[in-house]
Amino acid sequence: MTNSIVRTDRWQLNPTPEQHEFLEATVNEYRAFCKALSYVVMGHWTEIALAASRCAAVEKLIHKTSSNPNPKYQYFQKRFYKFPSYLRRAAIEFVLGQVSSFLTRYYDWQSGNRKRRDALPPRFNPEAGCYPALYRGQCIKFSDDFGSAQIKVWNGSDWVWTNVQIMRVRERHLLALSIGLSPSLIVRDGKAHLSVPFKLHPKKLTGDVVCAVDVGINTTATATIVGSDGTVISRKFFHRGGDIDRRDKVLGQIRRKAKLTKKLHKGFCKGLYRRARGINHNMAQHISKEIVQFASQHGASVIVFENLKDWKPKAGKKRSTLKQRFHGWLHRLLVD
Repeated sequence: MTNSIVRTDRWQLNPTPEQHEFLEATVNEYRAFCKALSYVVMGHWTEIALAASRCAAVEKLIHKTSSNPNPKYQYFQKRFYKFPSYLRRAAIEFVLGQVSSFLTRYYDWQSGNRKRRDALPPRFNPEAGCYPALYRGQCIKFSDDFGSAQIKVWNGSDWVWTNVQIMRVRERHLLALSIGLSPSLIVRDGKAHLSVPFKLHPKKLTGDVVCAVDVGINTTATATIVGSDGTVISRKFFHRGGDIDRRDKVLGQIRRKAKLTKKLHKGFCKGLYRRARGINHNMAQHISKEIVQFASQHGASVIVFENLKDWKPKAGKKRSTLKQRFHGWLHRLLVD
């Protein structure tokens, strides 16, 4: 059986001002539903956890049907008028995972499994920054050329369909054997996009020569050409010292400015942070190109890049975040 992986594309939307208000209202309505639902699930977790279908058990508590005319919580029928069934089930699955995760962490804390003896118990936060999952055909319909999408949105009084232009897409939906999963509607910072996951079945790559890339601390990256018998054919170090000096100089300016004030306001040194991120992104673009050229020169058909998913550098918060983002950009450019 072929191994499968999931990769997510970002499809930028171009809604009108009115459509943007509807999209934002949809996210807020979905979050309000999840918040109210979290209290129900938390209060009935014992019986829900033992049910054959957890989703059905939750629906029985909140959703009125002919076979269930008097659900225990009538609030949902009154407050969330005509809430789409597929969004309701997506919200139920999200909240079930949220509550289950919290209770697992809380039981671990109760059993004494703590990082510190005086560690406080975990707190359940119903204000989760979740986004609605749009089931295809029920909550979202794409045009044939994927230039637009009909999305079911909340306009403040009813759920209606609106046709939103898609600015740009990637090409994963054109790949053979790719399966498009339910996209999520993301609305933040005045912009909107679809987070579209695809289930892929990549072919197993084989080759006599492999290029292995290792991310370093003092050196940005090290690439090694390895033969099929394990012989190291060539090695090259990639380090853009000039760019790193420019980035660190910008971060130094931010630190000096931060020392002059007691409280950092929202948007503090926004321009300097944007410049540092730009330098990082530029470095990642150049180094990824150099690595691919180095691999091609030695006939490598495969580039192996270490997984940085759980890697977290130790330093100041903002400084660590910028350095981690650089390695994240480099990883995506080589893997994608």
